[in-house]
Amino acid sequence: MKKMYLYQIISAIIIFISIDFAYIVPSENIKAFDSRLRDFFFISRGEIPHSNNIVIVDIDEKSLKEFGQWPWSRDVVAELLANLTNMGAGIIGLDIIFSESDKSSPSSIAKKIGIDKNELEDYDKILADVIAQTPSIGGYFFDMDNQTQDDIFLALKGTFIEINSNKDSSTNKNSAQILNAKGVHTNIEILQDSFYSVGFLNNTPDSAGVVRRVPLMIKYQNILYPSLALEMVRIFQQTDVVKLHNEAYDRDKIEVGKLNIITDENARLIVNFRGPAHHFPYISASDILHNDVNISDIEGKFILIGTSAVGLSDLKATPYDSLMPGVEIHANVIDNILQDDFLQIPEGSVALNIFIFLGIIILGLILFTFLRVQYSLISFITLSFLLYYFLYYMLFEKYIVLNILFSYLSLILIYLSSTIINFAFITKAQEDIKKVFAKKVSKAVMDDLVNHSDQALLKPRDEVVSIFFSDIRGFTSISEKIGNPHSLIELLNIYMTPMVKEIDSSGGTIDKFIGDAIMAYWNAPLKVKNHADKALKSAINQIKILKTVNKTLEEKYNLNLDIGIGINTGQVTIGDMGSEGRSDYTIIGDQVNLASRLESLNKLYGSNIIISKFTKDELINNYFIRPLDFVKVKGKNQAVEIFEVFTFKSLSTDQIPKYRYALNLYRHREFNKARILFQKLNAQNKSTLYQLYIDRCEKYIKSPNNFSIVETMTTK
Repeated sequence: MKKMYLYQIISAIIIFISIDFAYIVPSENIKAFDSRLRDFFFISRGEIPHSNNIVIVDIDEKSLKEFGQWPWSRDVVAELLANLTNMGAGIIGLDIIFSESDKSSPSSIAKKIGIDKNELEDYDKILADVIAQTPSIGGYFFDMDNQTQDDIFLALKGTFIEINSNKDSSTNKNSAQILNAKGVHTNIEILQDSFYSVGFLNNTPDSAGVVRRVPLMIKYQNILYPSLALEMVRIFQQTDVVKLHNEAYDRDKIEVGKLNIITDENARLIVNFRGPAHHFPYISASDILHNDVNISDIEGKFILIGTSAVGLSDLKATPYDSLMPGVEIHANVIDNILQDDFLQIPEGSVALNIFIFLGIIILGLILFTFLRVQYSLISFITLSFLLYYFLYYMLFEKYIVLNILFSYLSLILIYLSSTIINFAFITKAQEDIKKVFAKKVSKAVMDDLVNHSDQALLKPRDEVVSIFFSDIRGFTSISEKIGNPHSLIELLNIYMTPMVKEIDSSGGTIDKFIGDAIMAYWNAPLKVKNHADKALKSAINQIKILKTVNKTLEEKYNLNLDIGIGINTGQVTIGDMGSEGRSDYTIIGDQVNLASRLESLNKLYGSNIIISKFTKDELINNYFIRPLDFVKVKGKNQAVEIFEVFTFKSLSTDQIPKYRYALNLYRHREFNKARILFQKLNAQNKSTLYQLYIDRCEKYIKSPNNFSIVETMTTK
């Protein structure tokens, strides 16, 4: 057992080290799988309420059907912004880029055909003039892979400062983790310069193509730029300074006025998505253009203009679904920041996660090692649910992102390793049990014992059993006659083999071989129904089998064997007994000694099978049985009645009642009458038993005062 515990501990240490290594140095696939597991938590949680401060103006299928395919004429967009402003929109963010001039503008058409355009409408200028008079925040895209020829200056309305603390600034270690853009795609210059402010629109998906983290800042040409969502929040907070705290030994954060936004090392917000697509309120752009909207739905709100139309390809995959409009991701980010419930990596996250892995492994090690297999499985399922609720609580109540994959891997691996080791040692224990009992019990008993090896059957306990002893009569003289030890062993094998098979087939347990004697018992280590009957039937069958054995021995050695069998039923102590280094599964107690004495009494009474009254009282079936005597065997003070069992009805039908009558006369001290009857019986069928009682009658006729119904045996 100590060895098993050692293996369990070593296995737990190996699992802990392996889990830690895989967690600290993860591959992209591992990170992606952990993220997918977290997506399941979002789906399990379902939708949650959002604030009422954000509205999405949707260039939807309805709007496209009414105002034509995108891009619309800039005068229509100008009207859209003007109407929103007139309705009291607090701030307007455009998830749209106007990267080319409006070719539908009259001035553009005139220029194309060579007509003077000075007095014709220029839709781009109209839109620029409207933008300048509205609280509109423009958007642009950073190109993370390719350089562009765009030299348009990205005017920053605020001051964005990067603060690198607790590190050697010369290494720029943390700063290098901020996303760096190689190029930029902006609005045309007249529009870009008209916006109150601008912010980038990049919603970068992870390696699995799912948007889970959104960059709030990106560095371009060594300058920090804000996202559209961050810039709208900055303006809402009425602050000019935004600080990016890029910490070496703490969590990174962005400070916007009184708001502290915790980010990952790439200045990305881990988005606490509110629900699937269209969870935030959507208003069709066509309704805004027709002024068919309640002003209260717009007044003082964050307005985001974008599209849900499938053909415009602004649909992103998120934890909830694969078709969320990009504009709604900005809505989720803004809502997260305003409600301060964005998800965050905890301070000292690596140490915290490793501590959780360790706790899971230790708890699992304790439970799965000491509990039975069926309870281990229940514990595993229970711990799985508890771990789920713990991670769920931390994620959605404390907004703390913990590693899900390795937490569950820790639990699964410690369960599997503990189960495998337990199984290996149980299998070894079963093999040990088989070795102990392989030559003692039948195959059926062996199979039951192996199947119930977890019930501590080897531990000492009290049990009522039927005990069997058999012995070959005159074996010493037989040994002398045989002479050759190899021949003697062969003789014993010829005799023992069928006897052992008979005991096995009846469900008995061979305890030991004592020279030419066999000791066995029924009803242990496993329960045997009607064990007294099975023990007696086995004894009767062995007497019958002996006839066949004797035919072989007569041909081979010119001799016949005779055996005596004693059977007693009573309570014994049974279990694995002996020294620490060597032991045996056996039974001990007075009832064992009585059975042994009964076997030796066969010589005195000229019988083959003697049973005690304890055994007779347990018998269910009928047998040829006659009472023999009341005896006190050597070593016992209590008298016991004993009986002879015949293998077949060898006496005439009138002998048994005559014998019982003669025995009754003897026990009532009518020795003369008893002697006469015993003599008549002996004349009819010469018997050691009859002669024994004839001698006793003659003895007590001479000394009647010395009579005792109980005979005390002075020898074994």
